[in-house]
Amino acid sequence: MREFVKWSAILNLSLSGYLDKKMAKFEINSSQFFYILKICESPGMTQDCVFQNVYRNPSNITRALAQLEGKGYIERKPSREDKRTYYLFPTEKAVDSYEEILSILMECVEEVLAPLTNGEKEVLPALLRKTAEKAFQMNQDEKERLEEM
Repeated sequence: MREFVKWSAILNLSLSGYLDKKMAKFEINSSQFFYILKICESPGMTQDCVFQNVYRNPSNITRALAQLEGKGYIERKPSREDKRTYYLFPTEKAVDSYEEILSILMECVEEVLAPLTNGEKEVLPALLRKTAEKAFQMNQDEKERLEEM
């Protein structure tokens, strides 16, 4: 089972490094492009919606969104009803970059999955999701346990 941790870490680090290089032309990194894609696909989504759909710490999400706003990729607009709620919109810069960012991502995925059979390619996302969700829950449980101490 140590092999699972080892290869998961290698996959994560290698993909992140590769995508960092590919996304450098947009002045974004591998932890930011995802938000551009999501917001372009769902303009007007709330920041809370991002929190619920991304398995990351809310402070990391807030920081990434602020960076993207500073770089001119997104706009955050407060709700008229609740000033704590923000709606997220892509800028023209984000919309113009969307197709190329998506293409880079898809080419990367195709290349990484090239050694797999079609059957393996079909099963892998479900297995990754199951294990990632379990790891996320374990992390949340441990965080809560430590906060109670």
